[in-house]
Amino acid sequence: MEFKETDLPGIGKKYSIITSSGDKITVIMHITGKREIFVFEPDDYDEPSCDVVLSEEEANQLGSVLMGAYYRPEQEKEKEVLIENLAIEWIKVPQSSPLTEKSIKEADIRKRSGVTVIAIIKKDKTIINPRPDEIISAGDTLVVVGTREQVENFIREFGLNA
Repeated sequence: MEFKETDLPGIGKKYSIITSSGDKITVIMHITGKREIFVFEPDDYDEPSCDVVLSEEEANQLGSVLMGAYYRPEQEKEKEVLIENLAIEWIKVPQSSPLTEKSIKEADIRKRSGVTVIAIIKKDKTIINPRPDEIISAGDTLVVVGTREQVENFIREFGLNA
């Protein structure tokens, strides 16, 4: 996969991704919040085969769907990405968790479990690489990375067995 980011002065930013199958997807994020998505066939990166215009709200909704915030196939729920000793897991925070309404720093997540929170998927946005003072709310989905043992410890320590 190739990824490229380009500033578009006076317009916004352009992001281009060339997938492993050779398709090219270009997203233009306008300063106004509007997003334009262009899909190009592998043999023609000059003329898009289709394009879509989304409002900021629609783009956020689509992004959440693509991130798996609404649905993950059963096999995906059990699936962990393991690269030798690395595990990445998506975990929804229930109301009863001691994480609710605490920041990552206040909860002392890394010290107590060993995992690192790499993203928080909230109802209307995804926070990549959240700051330590980011507040965790019930219903948020945390994307954490660590060893399998650390992830299991995190789930147990913070009552995330839902």
